Amino acid sequence: MPDAPRVLGLHLSPNPTGTSRALLDKFGSGVLEAGVGFSILSISDFNNLSGCVECGACGKTGQCQIGDDMEVFYQAFETAFKIVVASPLFFYDVPSQGKAVIDRSQALWSKRYILGENKEGRKGTRGFLLAVGATKGKDLFTPITLSVKYFFDALAFPRTFGTLFLRNLERPSDITEEQYLEAKAAGFEFAMTN
Repeated sequence: MPDAPRVLGLHLSPNPTGTSRALLDKFGSGVLEAGVGFSILSISDFNNLSGCVECGACGKTGQCQIGDDMEVFYQAFETAFKIVVASPLFFYDVPSQGKAVIDRSQALWSKRYILGENKEGRKGTRGFLLAVGATKGKDLFTPITLSVKYFFDALAFPRTFGTLFLRNLERPSDITEEQYLEAKAAGFEFAMTN
């Protein structure tokens, strides 16, 4: 298997052509412009991905007992050193399909906090959250920020991470050239920062 890309784009939207994907693609162009590898893992590409069933097995083994497409995500998370999470907001948080990926990271949290692996965190890791909302509520990005904060913690990434929050975007045609450039610049900076 080839080396993992330096930056993993984790697209948590069920819509493969929506605003978050368009902006993630532009973020990725900034990463590539910096001379760093980039690939996208999108939940919309998987049909066999279920939510956590709270069976507790991962608390004993650090492994999820559900046999589905989540294995692809676990492998990517274990090898990635930089991850950008891109998501639209559904009722102020990650869509349910994306939330299933976050909830299933319980197995990684169990490895870290119950079984004691990676307790100090993984050195050299960084995260970024690119979130897009169609409304302009005052606390629009608070819930997703908390979800992603603890998702990164389960991955043994720092709980602090870069963000780009964009409001009033319902569809890709609403994205301005300035917003595309902002996403590209954020990707470039993220790729270049250790």
